[in-house]
Amino acid sequence: MKKLMHLRCNVEMKKGLLTTYEHEPGIVLRDVEAYICPKCKDYIFTERQMEKIEKRTEAIKVHTFAFERKFTISGRSLVLNIPEDIRRHMKIAKGKKARIVPLDDSKFMVEVF
Repeated sequence: MKKLMHLRCNVEMKKGLLTTYEHEPGIVLRDVEAYICPKCKDYIFTERQMEKIEKRTEAIKVHTFAFERKFTISGRSLVLNIPEDIRRHMKIAKGKKARIVPLDDSKFMVEVF
């Protein structure tokens, strides 16, 4: 492959890894291969690198979906229904257990095991 030169800095760009890269809003990829300017840290992608980025992004999008639900009350407990699409996707069945972990004042994580 011929040398890739950064047009403004006029230096050869070096192959490296971007720690994180957001190709589409909200979908963060880690360790993305790119050509990086050693002077200004600007980066570009080859056609092959871009194809990999697009494939990785699409793979994440297949598993990324969200639903809004209202809390309801059952006895003294708050109840949040899990939509059928999520239940099927995660293979959640009656009798399975879940661990609920508060992450901050407005988020919690549910781990199914």
